[in-house]
Amino acid sequence: MKVKEIYDFLNKIAPFETAAQWDNTGLSVGSLGKEVDKVILSLDVTNDVIKRAEETGVQLVLTHHPLIFDGVKNIEEASLVYTAVKSGITFISSHTCLDKVVGGVNDCLANAVGIKNLRCSEIDEFLKIGEIEPSSAEDFANKIKKVLGGKVSFTDSGKTISKVALCSGSGGDLVFAAAQEGADALLTGEAKHHEMLASKELGISLFAAGHYETENVVLDYLKKSLESEFDGLQVEIYSPAVIRHI
Repeated sequence: MKVKEIYDFLNKIAPFETAAQWDNTGLSVGSLGKEVDKVILSLDVTNDVIKRAEETGVQLVLTHHPLIFDGVKNIEEASLVYTAVKSGITFISSHTCLDKVVGGVNDCLANAVGIKNLRCSEIDEFLKIGEIEPSSAEDFANKIKKVLGGKVSFTDSGKTISKVALCSGSGGDLVFAAAQEGADALLTGEAKHHEMLASKELGISLFAAGHYETENVVLDYLKKSLESEFDGLQVEIYSPAVIRHI
């Protein structure tokens, strides 16, 4: 099959045109006309991912985060983009469009930690709202850590949590929208210090469970979707975590 077939499928389940204006979703490097029978799925493009793809004869690397975010003015030999181009492999990303689509990153995160009855926020397109069995902040933090791994930083409003807002990745700034939605808590990957402080003032618990940990959960969904759509396609998840926790 051609890479274009996979590109079109990804565009169908999470249309690239729905990505944030600042995003660079879609084809980053390579050719849509290339033949493909092996794919690697990863959260990020790194040198280790490219090396793995070269060693295993992969023709397409599909990531959540784009290889190229901003305009490139030069490509030095030691750069990741140079290595990607030299490899002859095609690189495609499905980023913010996959975050918010039904079945995408936020839905996978909700399913992983047991958030039910999910709906889209009316205030922000990247925020979703759901419910959990009534829980203390500490118990919910322990559950998140057990399911996702990594490290969970959180604030405790002192209230029992049942209504939860969530945004995978870097969504700490949505604490204000989550409070407006009447949520008892916001689950995200990253939150800044002042956002943590603001959550206490807003009376909402805020959980920062790791950018990688809250987004990597989507790769199983993508693997199953691709294997179901394309008979014979070999799909490997290779998404090593760069950041370590102690």
